[in-house]
Amino acid sequence: MKAGIRILVAGVMGLTAACTTPATDGTQKVAAANVGPNGEPLVCRNIPVTGTRFPQKECKTAEAWAEYDAYTNSNAKESTDRLQRLNTGCATQAEFGCSY
Repeated sequence: MKAGIRILVAGVMGLTAACTTPATDGTQKVAAANVGPNGEPLVCRNIPVTGTRFPQKECKTAEAWAEYDAYTNSNAKESTDRLQRLNTGCATQAEFGCSY
């Protein structure tokens, strides 16, 4: 029983040592990859994908994300408005004797 605990403690110490090692050149390359073609910093988001539980990572500039958000918000508003127009009014209230 004590040998199992020693192995567990050694494993945890090994993982802790791996987490505290100094950064290497590999991480610097990742940081450089988060810069756009014009030297602008990129902001990355995880976008949900239908049919999988794994999100897709997408990186854009802050300005591009603002345009993307405005576009998706306008589409959502148009869809909601269209649904509400079709499902309200006299056409949906025929049993109440609605007539003009």
